[in-house]
Amino acid sequence: MEPILRFLNFLKGDCGGGASPLSKVSSSSAFIVATLFSGCGIGIGSFGSANSQATSLPEATRTVLEKKQGDVPAGDEQNQASPAGVQEIVELDHSLSGKLVVEESERFRSVLQVDVKSYRSSNITRVNTLGESAAATEYTAVGRLEFPTSRDLLFFETFSASLAALGQRSYFGQYEIGSTDSTDDALRNLDYEFRSITLGGEGRLTSDWKIDLSVEYDELFDFRSRDKLYDAVVSSFSFGRDYSVLGGGILGFDIAADYALTKIYQQYEVPGVFDDAGDNLRTALNLSLTQPLDSGGRFYLTPSASIMRTAYTKPTSTGRIDYLMHIELAAVYRIMPWLYLRSFTNYQGKNANEKAKTLLVDYAEYNNWDAGLGLGVSLSF
Repeated sequence: MEPILRFLNFLKGDCGGGASPLSKVSSSSAFIVATLFSGCGIGIGSFGSANSQATSLPEATRTVLEKKQGDVPAGDEQNQASPAGVQEIVELDHSLSGKLVVEESERFRSVLQVDVKSYRSSNITRVNTLGESAAATEYTAVGRLEFPTSRDLLFFETFSASLAALGQRSYFGQYEIGSTDSTDDALRNLDYEFRSITLGGEGRLTSDWKIDLSVEYDELFDFRSRDKLYDAVVSSFSFGRDYSVLGGGILGFDIAADYALTKIYQQYEVPGVFDDAGDNLRTALNLSLTQPLDSGGRFYLTPSASIMRTAYTKPTSTGRIDYLMHIELAAVYRIMPWLYLRSFTNYQGKNANEKAKTLLVDYAEYNNWDAGLGLGVSLSF
């Protein structure tokens, strides 16, 4: 997951005590990153494979690299849901044509994917009361190098390694989609730039189950001042498989776990924007479906769902546990073999234990809806 849903999730700082209007506005910023390794959804759908989970910030970051891309998404969400509406970026295992994005081969292959999307969040600041709605624009570029596939390696029937780099920038409240949307200048405090590099591998067993392993490095920046706000080293593991369903559809199921070692260099511009005190362990259950709707393989539905549990291990947050549910319905239309259009709507619901409520107060729990459109280009070499 995937995905802007994981990184930003770590980023929000301690919100204990009362929260000012500005702090509410900033809390959503962290939420964005997400996914890209899961954002939240499970995210930048166009970058993911039958979901993973990532996704946008606070909760979405981890998903990021989202996770990781190819022809058009084959099932969104990774990983991961996205608190601030940022979608997680997840790796695309299948193209809209039903073929692998990078077929097994004896040579190196590369994939370049660029995605831009505009969406609207009903609760942009991720607070437990009725928050304000606002629009966001997100730009993402992902490059992935696929190494030659190895056969009969250890206990794997096949093993495929890859190196992926992702860059993402998001802007909030610059325009209105609905009449109630906010364009308050304070929303600029939610803008961010996220970068990630991931080394991973997928091993397939003779039983058709697959094991994914990866290690990634994430960074969050204030792109106006060029200051680094946060970085993290994340180790991930997932175990799952794909099933053929409905005469051409692909149902993906996986159980994932990752551990993040984090460091905050300076607090976000607005105090309280990060709801994460630091290092944390996340476990997730992800389901996704990639269902073609036409015989030509150009139009797909990609519903996905995930539930994640995050336990914090820093001294000041030990005992804090968060639960994030992410449900998304997306449709992808391949205009050209290399050009696709994506529409999506998703729901995120966050619950927390008493320790989290004590630390975060109004930001410990929330509900949010996102909806938007995206346009992307995917090229393979």
